[in-house]
Amino acid sequence: MMRRRGTAPSRDELGTAPIGRLVVGMSVPSILGVMAYNLYNLLDMLLLSRGAGIDAVGGVAASFPLFVMLSAVATTLGSGAASLMSRAFGRGDDETAARIAANTFLAFYAVAITVTVLGLVFLDPMLGAMGVTDTLLPQARGYTRIILIGAVTGTGFSNLIRAEGASRYAMAIWVIPLSVNIALDALFVFGLSMGAVGAALGTVLGQCVSMAMSVNFFVVSGRSRLRLRPRHFRPSPAVIGSILAIGAPTLLQLCGQSLAVIAVNRMLAGFGADPTPSAYGGDADLAIGAYGLAARLNALLLFPVTGLAQGIQPIIGFNHGARKPERVRGTVRLATLVAAVYGVAASLLAWRAGPLLLRLMTPDDATVRYGAAVLAIMSAGSACTGVAQIQATCAQAVGRRLAATVLSLLGQVIVFIPTATALAARFGPAGIWWAFPASAAVASVAGSWWTWRLAGRVRARASA
Repeated sequence: MMRRRGTAPSRDELGTAPIGRLVVGMSVPSILGVMAYNLYNLLDMLLLSRGAGIDAVGGVAASFPLFVMLSAVATTLGSGAASLMSRAFGRGDDETAARIAANTFLAFYAVAITVTVLGLVFLDPMLGAMGVTDTLLPQARGYTRIILIGAVTGTGFSNLIRAEGASRYAMAIWVIPLSVNIALDALFVFGLSMGAVGAALGTVLGQCVSMAMSVNFFVVSGRSRLRLRPRHFRPSPAVIGSILAIGAPTLLQLCGQSLAVIAVNRMLAGFGADPTPSAYGGDADLAIGAYGLAARLNALLLFPVTGLAQGIQPIIGFNHGARKPERVRGTVRLATLVAAVYGVAASLLAWRAGPLLLRLMTPDDATVRYGAAVLAIMSAGSACTGVAQIQATCAQAVGRRLAATVLSLLGQVIVFIPTATALAARFGPAGIWWAFPASAAVASVAGSWWTWRLAGRVRARASA
């Protein structure tokens, strides 16, 4: 039976359609959405660099961990709820799925309001703890204040929309608001010379568009499979607890990214900005700005893997709930292969095209030289990073909370921060950059071992 475009796929499609076609159908819209987000991050930096100078770039880059932590709240609730909803849909339990979605909304807005109040009260001490230098503080303060005020608009709940199978709308809820954001950034930064404050204002207004589209999907348009009623919005500690427990790996992963950025920024404050990234002493502001640009380019190169991971999560969750382990294994195998092959290609692209990519972002020669060297080293472990991300997504989708948490943290915190600290003490800033591929390799080996063990246990139960 044909289904209307943009609506959720039927249970038969998720449970019986060829895995390759299903992975492509669910992942491509996610990949396009993630691509739009990462392009936005790059264009945001480009506009700031060209329109407000490298200090504005450094200020936003140094305060970016707070933005990531705010996003982590929405993504944690969204990924936890999406996992639970996918399995509920697999069981045919739409009533439970509706209660999960409604409690997700309640939890997000409660946390967002709390973060806004506390963040505004303790803004300067918080920025200082993140490694923001005195030179960059005015830019970072202006940017972060606006982001905190707009925290309640910080998500369109695309994970929940994707859990219903409406991957096209989930893509649109990224692409359309980000397009608005970019246009407003250009107006505020170039047209009105508002600098970092203008970039933050554009971000918040773009988020308002995303929020409006979310309301349209769940309440107005009738696209959603869910029929939300007032009874679904009754707070349920059990439901919220389950959402947080499942989403905890995502929270820890994103907070881990922020902790890693903070750790790197603080280490860079003691090192120089020599273009060979191996010297001590010098201008820490330039080093932080170059790292911020390189990190965003690296994220852009890896966006297909992030979109792939988002796309396969509802497939794995649905088939796990429907007790079809062979389809879970097939999905994970295919996604792992794609992530590994693409990661190798991304590493080669960063190595060859790094200087050109940095030159597009900034006219500053020192930043280009430094950033290109950093990007080449950071991206050397892209294949391992992709494989590790797929394995962590699998663990989360099937509800293995502890495994998902550990796998999410290995490459970014548990292994990375001690490794970066030790290598920086021995080799200077170059040691920090080589810690990225080294920790990714450890995470991918651990994730592959866990997935192999899980598959063995599932086969043993099936044959018993």
